Amino acid sequence: FLKPHMPTAEDILQYKEKVHKIEIYEKKLTKMIQKTLEQKRTWRREHLHYGRLSKKLTRYFTEERPRLFYKKEANAKEIDAVFTLLVDCSASMFDKMEETTLGICLFHEALKAVKVRHEIIGFWEDANEATKTEQPNYFNEMITFQTSLQKNKGPEIMQLEPAEDNRDGFAIRLMSERLESCHERQKFLFIFSDGEPAAFGYEQNGVLDTHEAVLEARKKGIEVFNVFLSNQEITEQQRLLLQHIYGHYSILVPNVSQLPEVLFPLLRKLLYRSI
Repeated sequence: FLKPHMPTAEDILQYKEKVHKIEIYEKKLTKMIQKTLEQKRTWRREHLHYGRLSKKLTRYFTEERPRLFYKKEANAKEIDAVFTLLVDCSASMFDKMEETTLGICLFHEALKAVKVRHEIIGFWEDANEATKTEQPNYFNEMITFQTSLQKNKGPEIMQLEPAEDNRDGFAIRLMSERLESCHERQKFLFIFSDGEPAAFGYEQNGVLDTHEAVLEARKKGIEVFNVFLSNQEITEQQRLLLQHIYGHYSILVPNVSQLPEVLFPLLRKLLYRSI
């Protein structure tokens, strides 16, 4: 596990530019979520046998066993969810990482605004050091559960960059263990990638191993989504491959520049479910 270095002035500037691009989505989402939370807080159950006496007492005269009381929600509800964003940092991401970080920024700023804990981790395997007995895997913790809601966190995301191979099944299992220990009711794991797993000795069973890792995570109550990134038309073969690994929970993005538009409605839907 690696830690990001202190953001440079360039990191901070690039991050501000990306935040400006997704600001309209973040503000729109925040406003909708906050409005829903406020409605939940002021919602009250009517027509009860006990509680606070209602001002509407007509039922006392018109019904044999009138219910004249109401109760307000005892606790202000919040979003009971946690997210892990796992980002493929394999070499093939070199032409997609720039736009991918834009979608990651949307997630981070939106989740931070509505106070939902999350982590953002880039992963890769060292192809040069991999052998039959040892395959070094690296996980760069750009944003952690502990730091995700801190105001100044975000520019670290600019340090995500393509490296070498990707052993997806291993990465998913490791992140599932971390999510399983979280106290939140709803747990979401997103894998941002641009293709099938590729690592030392992984060609024959990489797809099957990743599929099994996804199934294991879902049995633990973790909802797993794949965000498939491309800069060209997605082929039928690619669609079938992703369906085999993730079922119907793969979001296909044929043009990476469309990532914020694709992610916004999904993120909104998942957050509403968690209120």
